[in-house]
Amino acid sequence: MPIKLVTFDVYMALLDIQGSLTPVVADALSLDTRKASAFVQLWRTKQMERAAVSNSLGLGHTPFRDCTRIGLDYTLAKHDLNIPEDAREKLVAAWDRMTPWPEACELVRAVKAKGYETAILSNGDQDMLDAIARVFEGGFDHVLSCETAGHYKPHPDVYDLPTRVLGVAKDDVLHVAGASGDVLGAKASGMTCYWSNRTCDRVLDPVFAPDYQGPDLTGVLNIL
Repeated sequence: MPIKLVTFDVYMALLDIQGSLTPVVADALSLDTRKASAFVQLWRTKQMERAAVSNSLGLGHTPFRDCTRIGLDYTLAKHDLNIPEDAREKLVAAWDRMTPWPEACELVRAVKAKGYETAILSNGDQDMLDAIARVFEGGFDHVLSCETAGHYKPHPDVYDLPTRVLGVAKDDVLHVAGASGDVLGAKASGMTCYWSNRTCDRVLDPVFAPDYQGPDLTGVLNIL
């Protein structure tokens, strides 16, 4: 495979959102684990709904941190919860400190050891993604944010970033996705795509099925 650059989604492919945020939410809101887990699921759903609205309204790009706050406020209201502003900001900031999946850091290092360039290609403000990249201790050569594109995935402008910013042709990119919508966007843009499909999901439209998939990130090494 003539791949030069391997790009990684962050919030689904590399990071364990549910496992990272559930204990933080449980502690901050005095919820049991089951209720905290449901809270995180709804928060994530509304965060991404607001990102999708940003793509559609034509009113400019809404920062991902703002989408995160809006999703949090919605979820707090649905649970009839009211918290101080500092507690709210601590919950939003928890998105900068989430835990990678167990194999993620080693996998990124292994890709680099094979001689490939690596990049984050993800939804998230630049400062949010830069904070996450530091967890990988130099594992990434580049951090490409949807903020630069002015749109969220699956808008094609996001998948144009490796070419626009780095000068790497899409034929030379392998994108590692963590969600079905990211698979769709990558394939529609012309990228080769590996799907770390931890939930045994499927793409909505099989026309945009991934080239490769597996139950976690380790399968990436088998195709490089």
